[in-house]
Amino acid sequence: MNCFYLLPKRSFQLFLISIVAIFHFSCERTPIEPKINTFTNGVFILNEGLFHQNNATLTFYDFNTKKVYNDIFTDVNHRGLGDIGNDLRKYGSKLYCVVNNSNIVEVIDAATIKSLKTISLPGKQPRNVVFLNNKAYISCFDGDVVKIDTSSLNIEGMIYSGKNPDGICVCNNKIYVANSGGLDYPNYGKTVTVIDPVSFTVMKEITVEINPTRIKKFGNNYIYVVSNGNYGSIPYKLQKIDCNTDELIKTYDLEVLNLTIHNNRAYIYSYNYSSQESWIKVLNLDNDEIESEQFITDGTKIITPYCIDVDQRSGDVWITDAGNFTANGDVYCFDKSGKKKFSFEAGLCPQAVVINK
Repeated sequence: MNCFYLLPKRSFQLFLISIVAIFHFSCERTPIEPKINTFTNGVFILNEGLFHQNNATLTFYDFNTKKVYNDIFTDVNHRGLGDIGNDLRKYGSKLYCVVNNSNIVEVIDAATIKSLKTISLPGKQPRNVVFLNNKAYISCFDGDVVKIDTSSLNIEGMIYSGKNPDGICVCNNKIYVANSGGLDYPNYGKTVTVIDPVSFTVMKEITVEINPTRIKKFGNNYIYVVSNGNYGSIPYKLQKIDCNTDELIKTYDLEVLNLTIHNNRAYIYSYNYSSQESWIKVLNLDNDEIESEQFITDGTKIITPYCIDVDQRSGDVWITDAGNFTANGDVYCFDKSGKKKFSFEAGLCPQAVVINK
């Protein structure tokens, strides 16, 4: 609403005085530091925001200047990202931002943060995105996987995967989708669907522990699946699938909530929402043994681990901390030995990390 409509009906002179006062107040505000024009050597953080608050944001940390720029998408495009930022990935020169409750995928130029296209997926509740051969594949809570051409940014097809597909990855030139069934409590899903990207048909369904959510590949032969259980009597589980046979070959005695993989190591963490206790460990994937019971070796405390990722070039491990979920979260960068290199404050519930070099 135009603020002038709120002024009382007084004399024209008082109206002019009010206008002068408004402009004087604007001039007296604390100066805002100029924003950068390119975002080419740093890290992007997608901040999830709060449910139904329409306040997902994008943060950028500049490796050269060590400065943090918050809400850069709004600064550049003069509008917000939407409601619940769920995933952020880079493919080529573009960022793909999946915004769950807004039912969109925002395609962004990674260097300028200008929106290239808003892909609307009404009613589908998109969750995560993965790429193969110039196509983007997006898991959606309505049951489908959506296929998008990364050149035209047009939707090329949809295929039903299962109940509430969540995590998605590519291994051995196949697409693997974790069907969580997370919206069908207590009847959670318990399958991982294997999709042929060429024919875009379902090849197989693999039975796993209930409520599979996260899924990561290891090389071109294995994927690791996290199942969240029922958040009570059935705990989190970490499982291993052979991508050559598409068979479940191992279930670990580890209550893993999330993981990231670099070379032959999986950096895994757990968090108990009731006790608010957590741990972060290192699993050697060559021998399936815990290599380190405590990844962080310098005493740095993470209150609520919310995302873990790794820079595949440097091996640096990135961990986000959602804190109490109502204030801005923090982002930590650790070296391979578990020592903190630096940290910075991002936005509400930092959800995903993308290195841009």
